[in-house]
Amino acid sequence: MSALRKLKRIITGTVVALKSKNYVPIQHTVNDDLLKDKVALITGGSGGIGFAIAKAFLESGCKVIIAGTNEKKLSSKLEELGGGMSVILNLSFIKGIEESVSKAIAIYGHIDILVNSAGIHSTKVFENFMEVEEKDYDSIMDINLKGTYFVTQNVAKHMVANKIHGHILNISSSTALEPAWSPYRLSKWGIKGMTLGFAQQLQPYGIIVNAIAPGSTATKLLGFKDGDSIYSADNENHRLTLPSEIAEYAKLMVSSLGDMIVGDTLYISGGRGTIDRR
Repeated sequence: MSALRKLKRIITGTVVALKSKNYVPIQHTVNDDLLKDKVALITGGSGGIGFAIAKAFLESGCKVIIAGTNEKKLSSKLEELGGGMSVILNLSFIKGIEESVSKAIAIYGHIDILVNSAGIHSTKVFENFMEVEEKDYDSIMDINLKGTYFVTQNVAKHMVANKIHGHILNISSSTALEPAWSPYRLSKWGIKGMTLGFAQQLQPYGIIVNAIAPGSTATKLLGFKDGDSIYSADNENHRLTLPSEIAEYAKLMVSSLGDMIVGDTLYISGGRGTIDRR
């Protein structure tokens, strides 16, 4: 075959491919402004991890809506962020979730990203399975699992109805890989399963669902502040995970760089839960 005929074949093939519905061009992603013009709803946005994620998203050009139950705390965090909006969202009140999500959507007209960062531990530390009380079990499951389920359902309905190729990111825990006798661990096992299930259900609509599972994290909730030692015996790296580390990975996973990661959980735990299950 002559060089001219080869060239004609290449050109013809290219034209056919361009006209085909199956043509998918190579995408080039710039790391700066990864989330430019996107809108993100972050539950638990006034907490340590949620707040760090909100900050990283804002710095990447994202419009951020932080959600929580304490209006005064939300206002304070918005001042600290220097931008963004807020909405009251109580995950333990399922009947109010639809209204809260609708209010969040109305702020910018749509939601491209949902980060499920809200979650609680038990009000007391249980030493063993025999000590677990029903009220603690119910409160943890209602917020960590049931609330997350229905927030995701409402946001997903919005994304599907508006043909938004969005991202949903669940904040889980490395305890999702450990024996689940405590309500908290059991809730994180549930998050792992929901991440897989939501990913399966929503991928056909172009919605990508994943999770991040930190180990013990240096948050204000645990009494940590800037300048404190983050030494920890929980993992062989001998330090706690930082909220800012989680935020950077979250930013990548809800950007176009995370589109080929589907239904997966990224463990940021120094090996705790993955290779070390003490």
